[in-house]
Amino acid sequence: MTIVVGAQPFGDPRAALELGANLARTLPERSGVFVLVVATVVPPDGGRHGSDAALAHAQDVARAWATERAVGMQVEFVTVRARSVPRALADVAERQDATALVLGSSTAGAHGHVVVGSTADVLLHTSRVPVAVAPRGYQAVSVAGAGPLDVPVHRLTVAFGGTPSGREPVRWAQALTREIDVRLRVASFGVRAMPMYPPEVGLDIEAEVSEQWREQVSAAQRDLDLGPDVELVTSVGTSWADAMDRIPWEPGEVLIAGSSSVGGLRAVFLGSRAAKIVRHSPVPVLVVPRGSDPLP
Repeated sequence: MTIVVGAQPFGDPRAALELGANLARTLPERSGVFVLVVATVVPPDGGRHGSDAALAHAQDVARAWATERAVGMQVEFVTVRARSVPRALADVAERQDATALVLGSSTAGAHGHVVVGSTADVLLHTSRVPVAVAPRGYQAVSVAGAGPLDVPVHRLTVAFGGTPSGREPVRWAQALTREIDVRLRVASFGVRAMPMYPPEVGLDIEAEVSEQWREQVSAAQRDLDLGPDVELVTSVGTSWADAMDRIPWEPGEVLIAGSSSVGGLRAVFLGSRAAKIVRHSPVPVLVVPRGSDPLP
């Protein structure tokens, strides 16, 4: 199995490396070979702006991380000089026949949540391989501590909008859980508008709309017929962040989101609802293209 990790030369690559290694430990791999390709894209004239020094520092950080945390994995470093970072990373992932392309969050956001930067935003709408994004400051262990990284993902939560097209990522995750010892949860998120005025009228209407939505999406979840071992949850909040924070999240959890039906087959294309869920996730997110096979 090969996981490509996009490491920016001017940032800390450890969160993306943690997620990349964690996915490699989790996803099924029959050959027993785990390869982590650390890909860094620098401008063609990188030396003029000090990028070479930054690249060397970032690779030193990644090598030190690998020595301590990626025991038993084969770690390779690839440097690409190109003007388009997303296109270069996508090319590396396709050439390596990668199981996933992993990115870190932008530094312009709070720790502990996914923050989609410009590179991730492009790849979340164009990549032909699954794209994973780590929350800012992510560490793939249930308790703080150093040592080799051997804690796999313990639960997959699939974001399900209740529509027929939303069934595909659920089936993708369900097929995956048949191969690995990971629990499955299906979660649907809704946003309730702020109260209107007069408040006694607005609150009644909003409560009724929210309850109708919850009933409809709960029925759609049950129609998936996933069996008694799969947890089904719905959450309504005043914002996407609030809706996601209203359900519990575990250490070692990954949120699965699917591509929009308007995108091309076998290419990532996030719809507006999925994009909002990804941007407010408190756990790593893995976005799968339509028509993807979850097994290597």
